[in-house]
Amino acid sequence: MTTAQFRFINALTAKVEADPRIRAAWLSGSYGKETDDRWSDVDAHLLVHCGKFAEFQREIEAWLSRIRPLVFARLMFNGRMVNAMTDEAMRLDVWLHDVEVAEVTTGETRVLYEEVGALSWLPQPGETLTTEAASEMLRREVAEFWRCVSMMPVVVGRGEKLVGVAGNSFILLALTNVLCAASGRRRDRGVKALNGFLLPHHRQCVEEALLLQSKWPEEPVRFPLRLVSLMRDLGPDICAQWQVEYPQAMEETVLQYVTRELRSLGYGSALEELELPVDASETVVH
Repeated sequence: MTTAQFRFINALTAKVEADPRIRAAWLSGSYGKETDDRWSDVDAHLLVHCGKFAEFQREIEAWLSRIRPLVFARLMFNGRMVNAMTDEAMRLDVWLHDVEVAEVTTGETRVLYEEVGALSWLPQPGETLTTEAASEMLRREVAEFWRCVSMMPVVVGRGEKLVGVAGNSFILLALTNVLCAASGRRRDRGVKALNGFLLPHHRQCVEEALLLQSKWPEEPVRFPLRLVSLMRDLGPDICAQWQVEYPQAMEETVLQYVTRELRSLGYGSALEELELPVDASETVVH
């Protein structure tokens, strides 16, 4: 099937070949790895002659619009990237480079056009998650999970339902990032591709926590508490797998605060999700 993405890529290739200011053009992301599907964004890179970079940067939105009309465009990262959408709802990120030689990664790059010597090839990273990357991610994401959980009483106490729902998405994202480490696979796809990096039973547990229904207004409280239970059950073992110290003191501090506040706000029954005693005098211990 001819898709909007392929039509755009073919037209982009023809345009860069005809523009003397461009020394190389390539695709990264799913099109660079050949893992693309009909829903993939197009991540394109243009290496521009240094002397023409400022001129080309000023013209980039109009330049792209001549390939396909845009309904949205914005410059990001100090004008080094254009985030755009075509009139076919195709999402597009175009990165602009003005270095002498651009580095690209073997197995993750599809070259559309290249002048001799414009590109330098780096070896393809392995599929296995490195200990360094796993350790850095776990330290960051486990702490972020508990930090976000600690704010539950704030939004519940203030009745900020919209903020609470938005906050739950951050709690969910932090948890799934931690669970991805259990698979040992390097995350080499964007935020919209998660299933392949979760162990099947972890994915099922999180989906069940997400889809389980309860009566309003307790569901926005019960949902993050179900995620808390998953983190308490799975997080320490995953950290141990990568020899990362699990922040036990932070967990206990957050849970003591959250359970105390939820009980005072009349949400004691929601603590069933944690299988904790409903007696406010009892202490939370993992």
